[in-house]
Amino acid sequence: KEPLYLLDLLNEACALTAHGKVKLSIAVDPADTMIYADRGQLLQVVVNLVKNAVEACTACNGEQWVELRSHIAPNERIHIEVSNGGGAIPADVAANIFTPFFTTKRDGSGIGLAVSKQIIRLHGGTLTLSQNNDERVTFLIILD
Repeated sequence: KEPLYLLDLLNEACALTAHGKVKLSIAVDPADTMIYADRGQLLQVVVNLVKNAVEACTACNGEQWVELRSHIAPNERIHIEVSNGGGAIPADVAANIFTPFFTTKRDGSGIGLAVSKQIIRLHGGTLTLSQNNDERVTFLIILD
């Protein structure tokens, strides 16, 4: 693990993700937020979440957007949200998305979110589906 600027990590994750017509936005408050993490592992998690969000948007007919937002909560934990407007995840799918080898994608392995959750757990944090409706789907990472 090493200290790193969260904004740099989020920018790098977006640069590594093909997003076509999907509008990506990043907001980190404060902009100079630093975290202590394994850069490669955390980058893998954010790339996976952004890739999934972009794919969800590409499948929808409305405005295609993905937002990455971060803030420091009153308890000094860092909240990182990856949101999209690709429509709600069906309840039966949402109940299983962190289950290893569960996938709805024809070419998916079903390990991306399961591995991501484990990486965040190894960093002392949590990864959850915090919002799931037709307007916004948000995955929330909370780190110490």
